Amino acid sequence: MGMDEGGKRMKVFRAILLGCLVTMVWAGVTQAAEENEAVPIIEIENPTHDFQQIPQGEVVKHDFRVFNRGSTPLEIKSVKPG
Repeated sequence: MGMDEGGKRMKVFRAILLGCLVTMVWAGVTQAAEENEAVPIIEIENPTHDFQQIPQGEVVKHDFRVFNRGSTPLEIKSVKPG
């Protein structure tokens, strides 16, 4: 004995609804955990600098102001030119 078309649609609808609810609850729990978690938050005052054209062999330098707006120490492990 098979399920009628309306029964199949209702079953699919329930599965989709359950998936949406699970996703929303998971996203809410994840966001709440992130908001309460102590993490470093990096802020760079002016994150880019254009040196324009530089003659070969010339040494150039620029200072970037980096701030930690989080509640735990910020570790900068490497820096690479973009």
